[in-house]
Amino acid sequence: MNLEDREKLDEYFTSIRDVEKRIELRRRWADHPKPNAPLDKPSNKNTVDDLPILYELIALALQTDSTRIATLEIGGSFLPQNLGIDKSYHSLSHHGNKADAITDLIKLETYQIEQYGKFLARLQSIQDGEGTLLDSTSVLFGSGIGSGNSHTNSDLPVIVAGGGYKHGDFKKVESKGLNKVRLCNLYVDLAQRMGIETDSFGNSTGRFS
Repeated sequence: MNLEDREKLDEYFTSIRDVEKRIELRRRWADHPKPNAPLDKPSNKNTVDDLPILYELIALALQTDSTRIATLEIGGSFLPQNLGIDKSYHSLSHHGNKADAITDLIKLETYQIEQYGKFLARLQSIQDGEGTLLDSTSVLFGSGIGSGNSHTNSDLPVIVAGGGYKHGDFKKVESKGLNKVRLCNLYVDLAQRMGIETDSFGNSTGRFS
């Protein structure tokens, strides 16, 4: 084993130990005696605190080739109370154009974007052959809802990074009419970049470019 391989292996084991320590601290806290609270135990777990660890676990899984595809859903269990917001994510998405609700929603989703950015930086810090893990990984971040307030499923906000895509570009595509660009067109593009020979996916009308 050469020096480069030893350094890469040491980096991997160090990352695993770090995640294990963070998880162990959470377990110790869970087992630690706590004072009785006047409220019932919440049924949901808080992915606000879990999000950084979940991203790190995905990075480690990709680094070790334990998987080549990973999905992380940030849904209703994302409780923003740990961000100092005393409302539910779902209710904030139906903001009704109220200034205070929009302010809280921006704070909440800014945190999510920041964690996504840190995940990209983590992938970029991991060597993968002659490049980085980000070079060989396409990372899609987005939503199936264009506006939570009205529950529209058009004009969807989507970010794609890594995988050979050019960064820093913003594209506004047609969301209505004959020239409407479907999200499935992007999925076709992603699949082809992964070496899958397909010209269609779902209701695609071509390849996104």
